[in-house]
Amino acid sequence: MQEMVIWALTLLVALSFKACAVAIEQESNKANGYLIDKWGKFFDFDDFNHDGILSFEDPKAFLEHYKARDDLTDKQKNKIIKEMDRLWKVFYFTNKKELSKDDFINMMKQRYESNITACIELVRAFSTDWCKLLDLDEDTFLSKNEFIMDFVAGTHNSTQIDEQFFYMYNPVNDRFPVDDLIESCVIFATEPDSSKPDIFLNGILIGV
Repeated sequence: MQEMVIWALTLLVALSFKACAVAIEQESNKANGYLIDKWGKFFDFDDFNHDGILSFEDPKAFLEHYKARDDLTDKQKNKIIKEMDRLWKVFYFTNKKELSKDDFINMMKQRYESNITACIELVRAFSTDWCKLLDLDEDTFLSKNEFIMDFVAGTHNSTQIDEQFFYMYNPVNDRFPVDDLIESCVIFATEPDSSKPDIFLNGILIGV
């Protein structure tokens, strides 16, 4: 009888520890205010036509700039157009064709809180394909021209601020690895710790 009581108490303690662990894990999966605020800035950054809605009109505004450039080949332009369309469909418009800021924040919150790892990997895949698209000469580095071209296309039109943002990446000979931009995008979209460096957020805060 005593052995059964001990066994029951041991099981109860084990279940209690497991319940506590689950509760702690669920709490750690909650998006905090800092991260939610960054998602709002993420939305504003990609709202290229500044109408308060994310739709396929936004990449159209972005692409018009690239289409008008004489220094890009037709192959480069077609690649950018095709990839932009694909990226917006797989990241933004999985269920809707338009997103308000609240829609976007709720979508990111659901992704993050349901599976942080999957959310990070989704953001990384999106950021990798986006940033590599900017590397027009495909040398795995971004030059100042390639970097600023992207922000001008996105109607972030202060060249002085764009250059200031560029130099936050500590370029050597006016270029830096594409991977540095990819990592900064992932940190911006998924890092909840405000004490950690966030280059992309700093760029937005200076007015990019």
